[in-house]
Amino acid sequence: MKKLQVLVLIIAVAIASVSCSEKKTENRKDRSVGGTSEVLLVTQNDEQWNGVMGQAVRDFFEEDQYGLPQPEKNFRVAHINVNALNDMFKKHRNLIIGEIIHDLPNPIIETQADWQSAPQYAIKIKAKDAESWVKVFDSQKDELKNIFDKNERARFMDFFRPMLNTKVVETLKKVYGITMTVPDGYYIATNKDYCTWLRKEETDKSLGLIIYQLPYTSTEDLSEARLIKVCDSITHKYIPGPADGSYMTLDKEFVKPVFRVVPDFPAGYAVEMRGQWNTVGDFMGGPYVAYTVVNPEANKLITVYGYVYYPNKAKRDLLRQLETIIWSLKF
Repeated sequence: MKKLQVLVLIIAVAIASVSCSEKKTENRKDRSVGGTSEVLLVTQNDEQWNGVMGQAVRDFFEEDQYGLPQPEKNFRVAHINVNALNDMFKKHRNLIIGEIIHDLPNPIIETQADWQSAPQYAIKIKAKDAESWVKVFDSQKDELKNIFDKNERARFMDFFRPMLNTKVVETLKKVYGITMTVPDGYYIATNKDYCTWLRKEETDKSLGLIIYQLPYTSTEDLSEARLIKVCDSITHKYIPGPADGSYMTLDKEFVKPVFRVVPDFPAGYAVEMRGQWNTVGDFMGGPYVAYTVVNPEANKLITVYGYVYYPNKAKRDLLRQLETIIWSLKF
């Protein structure tokens, strides 16, 4: 692992390392292990796990994910002590190693993408005491989560890529000039007026992707109010509910849409919208995530909106699957 004395350097190195690791086609390492959305924290002893170090990691990664009807954590934090860090655990996909060295003058961060497996990101934080360790962790946790999120998408993509639905892929390429890794199981329910509705229907659940394109006129088209208004108009017109006259809409009262800018989206600068959808005239609802990106060459705005319907069941991992498909979008 490469030692970084200056804490802020970790972010650029981490993102570059993860991006490069995805391009490797030769000498592939073993597939990483670990449950879906799981982080493994390695400490020197149980006292560190039960103390402020373990608490800081749990408090951050085990926050409830926004937009899900039932409480579900962003990640689950698992734990072992360093004497149990064998070859299997070294292959964990999302790995944090904590070490306290009392005579250490300054904190040290060691990082490695695809250290013992792929996709993997390992970070070791060394500090003189637990309080200093937590301070370093807090300075890096947001970008660390972004990297772990990327690892989760890479894991799902390993499963999706061999199951490519060529009919859907060719349709999206022809209509929008985009490529997107859509696996088998999805079918085209609607495809007109630059709006395409892809559905995956199972006995107890429904997943969908709605792709729509509009002219790009100004940055105002990426404003929160505009994105909500356009999404509602599209779902009202093209996404009917099960009852006559019913249609999908965004929840704007109880679970309001939240937004964030995603500068590293594969197709370029994007805006993410996340929250819950419901049905006007019916009782259906669930979580969604949407990404809007500009195609500067065509002067068009592309939105891909993914939603889950799975009443009274866990939905986080299904939403992650949709995110993975959307993050494969490229012009």
